[in-house]
Amino acid sequence: MQMDTAQYQKYHEEKCHTPADFPYNTYLCTIPLDFQAVSTHWHDEIELIAVKKGEGWVDVNLKRHAVTAGDIVLVLSGQLHAIAQKGCAVMEYETILFRPELLAAENDACYARFLQPFFAETQEIAPVLTPECRNYPAISALLERIDTLCDARPYGYPLAVKPACGGLAYGVHKVNSKEELRDAIRDA
Repeated sequence: MQMDTAQYQKYHEEKCHTPADFPYNTYLCTIPLDFQAVSTHWHDEIELIAVKKGEGWVDVNLKRHAVTAGDIVLVLSGQLHAIAQKGCAVMEYETILFRPELLAAENDACYARFLQPFFAETQEIAPVLTPECRNYPAISALLERIDTLCDARPYGYPLAVKPACGGLAYGVHKVNSKEELRDAIRDA
């Protein structure tokens, strides 16, 4: 379904999710305990939704996806998304948000060559990563590392969170790259 620019702009969430000095944040939420649903919206941050317990629905670009414990959903900057309860199920999930510029530096060839096109959706992206995905263990381990750092917040923890977010971007990029898909087909 296509929508015009004016209609799309109505869904823009104005809330700033991340502080200016370190554009990263995380929230732990439960549906329906914290709220019944998260209505359709978009924002400038990249969002990862890591389902910790239960099951529910996550819509990405107006496509509904059933998710269960262990699934990780990728929502790129500007993508419409929503979260809803599935029947009577309870879903606990962690939302990880960061601005794309967290991973960019001036004259950054890696950002320009790999991340900017990926974040701009110049290729089709599989939004739901399940434990069966080829790179899932590495992505899941990075999420755990980030959680541990953010829970403890030792002095200088952003120095470790930033490259871990880069590792997440690499892992998700690798899952969605044509080369990785080609290699997976060749190895099958």
